[in-house]
Amino acid sequence: MKVCLASLHPRILSGQIDSLAGLGRALERRGHEVSLVAPFDTSQLLRQALHEIDTGPKHLLSGAKAMLQAVPRIVDASHEADVLHVAVPTPAFGWVADLIRSTSKTPVLVSFEGHLAHAEQVLGALRRPRSLKSYLPLWLVNNGLFGRMSARLCERYVVSSEYQRSELLELGIPPERITVLTNVVEDSKLASCDQPCAREQLNLPPGRQIVGYIGHFNDVKGVDLLASAFASLAGDRQDVHLALAWSGQGDPRPIERTLSEVRRNVTWLGKVHVGTFLCAIDVLSLPYRSTAGQGAFPSLVLEALCAGRPLVTTALPLLSEIAEDERVALLCPPERPDLLARQLDRLLGSEELRRQMSREQIALARRRFAPARLAARYESLYTSLLEDAEPSLRAAA
Repeated sequence: MKVCLASLHPRILSGQIDSLAGLGRALERRGHEVSLVAPFDTSQLLRQALHEIDTGPKHLLSGAKAMLQAVPRIVDASHEADVLHVAVPTPAFGWVADLIRSTSKTPVLVSFEGHLAHAEQVLGALRRPRSLKSYLPLWLVNNGLFGRMSARLCERYVVSSEYQRSELLELGIPPERITVLTNVVEDSKLASCDQPCAREQLNLPPGRQIVGYIGHFNDVKGVDLLASAFASLAGDRQDVHLALAWSGQGDPRPIERTLSEVRRNVTWLGKVHVGTFLCAIDVLSLPYRSTAGQGAFPSLVLEALCAGRPLVTTALPLLSEIAEDERVALLCPPERPDLLARQLDRLLGSEELRRQMSREQIALARRRFAPARLAARYESLYTSLLEDAEPSLRAAA
């Protein structure tokens, strides 16, 4: 089968692109011919790690322009495929998928990276004027009004969670056209390695308990909350260390100010190999403020599960759905660095809890998120898409 995977995301270093590339590799291993189309050069996307080829616009307007310019290229590429799988940011961009479907002769499956934003999230951002300018342009578009603009022309819609499925039903998409099928994280890049060796590679201190964060420093990621939590934690525990692997996106200055008094307990890293980083740390912290517009199940959360790395994250709908009553991740409310510090201290203080969580994470990853299993389910979905297509489309394929 010839499958065209397409994304509107303007930057390579993103959860959506990582997931799409992981799916493409898994489909290739099953014998399918895969092509990738995005607003940037995708020629190396199936062969190299994302952090090695990161590129793309850094500003909203240039990113939106790149997304729209990719639409005709996606349509052209679809003519050479049996099935077109288009990944769009949220249901607010469903109209773009309609545009692609109306000009393509190929059956189209749409997957949504994230969910819509809600009013309380906008109100929460009002308390942080410094970051408001980065939220409002997105949330003025990423809402139910734009979500209802779609004519729902595509044959199938895929989401990662039951929370997102409920959202699509509220927008009027028929239930028989919705499939809950999680995003793919390729576990081959997460091969385990010896922790002392990983720490030596990253120049992290031996013999210390290390809390880690890897990713963007955008406000929605909540890294400033982690900084506040760690500053408090380091005051009580002298043996803890914080490793921050920054992607280059976002503003590090507020985080640096918060950590100034405990700077000796902090190592700043740039872009690093995810697998090596997860091996080097004891606990991963991902204190998201919101999952609106983020990866459906954030790639780093799934990578932590695959690697068996104890995790503390936020009690948001998508993350609570995957946490399984805190068996695979400890949760804390958003905007509560005091409770985040408490959960970190709880994990760091119990080696048995960390071991038990690691076992549960690996078991869940194998049962629910194995790339080969997910690729087989996507393959079945593509096949059913072709079988249900109009006879003329089926004959052409």
